[in-house]
Amino acid sequence: MSIKVRPIGLIKRFAQEQEIDLREGLTPRQLIRDLGIPEELRMMAFVNGKSRGLDEELRNGDDIKLVTLLTGG
Repeated sequence: MSIKVRPIGLIKRFAQEQEIDLREGLTPRQLIRDLGIPEELRMMAFVNGKSRGLDEELRNGDDIKLVTLLTGG
């Protein structure tokens, strides 16, 4: 299956925008590991413009944005 990955913010240090072929049933969490993005970065996944849990399966043709969560105060 093929998906488009769009890293946003700090994640751009670890991954670039790209279209990649993946195995069926892959989740955003597994994709993050496969791309070598440190899991310590708190992230959200937006798939096809909608917030999606990191453990939900991706589908062929999905457009996924990985966004870091900012904290502070």
